[in-house]
Amino acid sequence: MKAIQGVLLGGVLVVAFLGVASAQSSDPAMSGSASSSVQSSTTAEGQAGTDASLQAIRDRAKHASSKGRAAVDKKLTKISGDIDTQADAKGKATAAGRVAPEFGMTGEALVAESDKFGAGLGEVVIAHTLMANSKTTVTMDQIFALRKDGMGWGQIAQGMNLRLGEVVSAVRSEGKVAQGTAKADGKTAMIHSGSTQASTHAGMGAGVKAGNTGAAGSVGVGAKVGK
Repeated sequence: MKAIQGVLLGGVLVVAFLGVASAQSSDPAMSGSASSSVQSSTTAEGQAGTDASLQAIRDRAKHASSKGRAAVDKKLTKISGDIDTQADAKGKATAAGRVAPEFGMTGEALVAESDKFGAGLGEVVIAHTLMANSKTTVTMDQIFALRKDGMGWGQIAQGMNLRLGEVVSAVRSEGKVAQGTAKADGKTAMIHSGSTQASTHAGMGAGVKAGNTGAAGSVGVGAKVGK
């Protein structure tokens, strides 16, 4: 008799345990809480990575030669202005549609970014050219946040560890596509990564030849341009 009672009691306990476990697994509040916890953790990790990338860019930017970055800024301002002038004359959507395939995008997306950041199409082209070549994880939002912080394009390019001597040539190539004087080939003009020293020297070379708007050799010592 005691054995039967023991079996019955054990069965009741098992049923009760299964009922509690089922209720917990089907409780939306508990399930949602666990999901929110995982999502929050993932978001926090992503934010930490973002902050680290931006800090790395700011740290490298401090080493940019003032002369080199000023020369790059001057040239990029001219190229950006030429793109915007053409976009105003022929329509921003038309210019954006020409250059968008270089970045694997649509013209509508580029125009939307221009409106979002309150920037001309020329600056959007510069940002995408840098971002496409950077080995540092960075977004358009982050790049334009740096711009709002007062950083010039030369500083940002240096911070992204890109050779300043190649930046102008690459942006100019994409600018020609946007202006309709060159055809898109679906690839962003190449900018090599380089050490701080190499980038600074290239940028200084760009400053020495700032008045020359010719071929790749005009933008810096040892500049190499590729598609």
